[in-house]
Amino acid sequence: MPDSAPQVTIRAIESRDEAAWRGLWQLYNEFYERTVAEEVTAAAFSRFLDPTSTFSCAVAEQSDGALLGFVTWMPHPTTSSIEPALYLNDLLVHPDSRCGGLGRRLIEHVYADADAKGAPNVYWHTQHFNHRAQLLYIKVGRLTDRRKYTRH
Repeated sequence: MPDSAPQVTIRAIESRDEAAWRGLWQLYNEFYERTVAEEVTAAAFSRFLDPTSTFSCAVAEQSDGALLGFVTWMPHPTTSSIEPALYLNDLLVHPDSRCGGLGRRLIEHVYADADAKGAPNVYWHTQHFNHRAQLLYIKVGRLTDRRKYTRH
């Protein structure tokens, strides 16, 4: 019997994705119990489409056009290497689509872009309570002993 599961493509975000991305973005912000102002959300989406921006976004698109997740990242120079580092900023897979490999595929998409940009160091952060994501992260990355501090 043929597999009837919809196919999923990981691709760069496009202007037509804005409404669906905003729905996913809302889920992301609700999970982290934060409110992001509309002008910040609009600016973020605009950066994704700006060819001069180093900020990137890819989406996981089901064959029927539904967006199931997204990832954002940006390369940047660093004082510890000649090569740039790459920061994976946001990652979300819709709750109904988790545990099917999409999170890994989105991270691997970022890894491929890092390789293309000559950025061997890819890193990200997550909240201590995000246990489900950490189950994936330990498979695709290495947990470091770094602590994050932020400005008061």
